[in-house]
Amino acid sequence: MPLDPDAVLAAIAEWAPGRRWYPLKGGDETLTLEALLPVGDDTAVAIVRAGAATLQVPVAVRDEPGDAPIGVVDGRWLVDATHDAEALQAMLRPSASIAVDGSVPHAPTVRVIAGEQSNTSAIGAAEPAWIAKVFRVIDDGEHPDVVVTGALTRARCDRVPALVAASRATWTADGVERSAGLAAVSEFVADADDAWTLVRDDAVRALRGQPRDDLALDDLGRAVAQVHVALAETLGARGTDQQASDAFVATLRDRATWARAQSRGALAHLDAAIDAHVRTLDAVRVGLVQRIHGDLHLGQVLRQPGRGYLLLDFEGEPLRPLAERLLPEPTERDVAGMLRSFDYAAGSAALEVGVDVAEAADWYAATEAAFLAGYRSVRGEGDAALIRALLVDKALYEVVYEVRSRPDWVPIPRSSLERLLA
Repeated sequence: MPLDPDAVLAAIAEWAPGRRWYPLKGGDETLTLEALLPVGDDTAVAIVRAGAATLQVPVAVRDEPGDAPIGVVDGRWLVDATHDAEALQAMLRPSASIAVDGSVPHAPTVRVIAGEQSNTSAIGAAEPAWIAKVFRVIDDGEHPDVVVTGALTRARCDRVPALVAASRATWTADGVERSAGLAAVSEFVADADDAWTLVRDDAVRALRGQPRDDLALDDLGRAVAQVHVALAETLGARGTDQQASDAFVATLRDRATWARAQSRGALAHLDAAIDAHVRTLDAVRVGLVQRIHGDLHLGQVLRQPGRGYLLLDFEGEPLRPLAERLLPEPTERDVAGMLRSFDYAAGSAALEVGVDVAEAADWYAATEAAFLAGYRSVRGEGDAALIRALLVDKALYEVVYEVRSRPDWVPIPRSSLERLLA
């Protein structure tokens, strides 16, 4: 049956603000429907404008509410199509409005992963199994996760789940043609462990003096380096001129100023040390830049027996504009991101065990050394001064975040700053 656009929009407008991926928390913006793209019987992709953001809301009409009801439209249930096996796969097949690169094996059932904040991912019980990531906030142009994972798949880099397919839509809004990526489908990595859980649990055991497993974190270092090498070979790397390097360093200075103003006194005892750090930035130089992960931390890593560590989710920081996420950056940013994640694992473990965060320093030092040894065995040293500057930059941001959101966790990044700035 044809879907009534006004009724669909009304149902979405009432339902969407309660979703975790909805970008306008607490806002009262009026939603508008840019397009309603049919992709099968009783299934469509709604393209919705919410403030400055464009949202993708795949919908289907069903006789029963199912697992994800949106509302009632013309006496039937409008449901979130990502939770419906038939509807989800309809939007992963080519149609008049949607182009699909690749082919997705049929799955009789799908299971949505709970807890995601910016996208919706569903595992298809096919042979072989796949996982579809449906982008909720979409932007014109190529999606970075598709570009980067696709390049790594073509390069046969086994440190990422292979890209199986990707879809994109084209529609016209206010007389202007728009096109954006909608979904990426990758191989599902079965029997894999979440790296954050593995590493944090190891820190807890170390602080308690308990027996520990060998996490082979040098292999994680090699995995990150191998991805960097493959991205440089497939998507290119280039040197930066002085102007670009100076602009990059200026953002680090600006972050320090911002953090001191926003930290509510949490950094007051470090004023002199931060001043000295800012002066050292004059000597920092950005050399090569290339495509990187852009938001690398332990939550973006799996470990599969027999395969080792794998990196996921190459879309960059979700809150950054798409144009920024597509820019080449120094690989040292990914290295710093992983080292900061180790520090958070150590700090949260110390809080659980009930000891001072500083008591995890030895565990962190050994973990850092293992990771960096693995990275350097593949790609060399990297720029130590730039890594340090990026570590300080990220820790300054983290202090402000924790002051605002989790005051009990402020000691984790603050302790790191005290060590880095000593």
